[in-house]
Amino acid sequence: MIEKLVRQFLYYPTKLAENQPPPYYAGNAEEVWIDCDDGNRIHGLYWPASEGRPTILFFHGNAQSVYEWCLIMGELAPAECGLLLVDYPGYGKSTGEPNEQALYAAGRGCLTWLEEQGIGLGDIVIQGKSLGGGVTAEIAQGLALRGVIFESTFRSVPAVVSRLLPFLPADAQFKSESYNSIDKIGNIIAPVLVIHGTNDELIPVEEGKALFDKANEPKQLYLVEGAGHNDVSMVAGESYGRTIKQWLDG
Repeated sequence: MIEKLVRQFLYYPTKLAENQPPPYYAGNAEEVWIDCDDGNRIHGLYWPASEGRPTILFFHGNAQSVYEWCLIMGELAPAECGLLLVDYPGYGKSTGEPNEQALYAAGRGCLTWLEEQGIGLGDIVIQGKSLGGGVTAEIAQGLALRGVIFESTFRSVPAVVSRLLPFLPADAQFKSESYNSIDKIGNIIAPVLVIHGTNDELIPVEEGKALFDKANEPKQLYLVEGAGHNDVSMVAGESYGRTIKQWLDG
């Protein structure tokens, strides 16, 4: 019962018709399909990087699809990076159903796909927003990536659920859907950037600070004053992409 409740809390997928074209604001994005090692096939949008620039592999939050999330391309534009933006299993045009292990398999599939495009680990930045931070923490472990970004994300699902659903038993056990990033971030060897809004009402800024404290050097904490959970890049404006670029290039 608890597991079902947590899954309902975690996943709000938006479905897309197979033949639905990308929105006009996706610009010159290429639609891509990525096969995962669990048999799922996920859908995404891809903007190749300019020569000499890295590619951001972006894992979005728990709602909507890449068609809504592709607005992030404009907000990341000052970073001057390529972008691979993908939907989770059960989201958009992707097959399967969302669950923790399926999302991890999707993440691994994306890294393999980028490698097949000739993009090495040293030219890949993995960025996870909210739920996407849990995927990022899992697949970034031990990899010599260009960098890893955690935005508006949490230590673990139990840590967040215990605050948002206080009626659950204090000793509630999570057999799945735990996304225990706090125990994984110490295994990340790439530079880490933690971004969080100071007024985040869903995942308090203390969650981001806890991840930052456990991360290895080199690391940077970027707090966006007055931002909530869903508007970090909007509140930050152009400084959002510029800060990411300065961190990458530094």
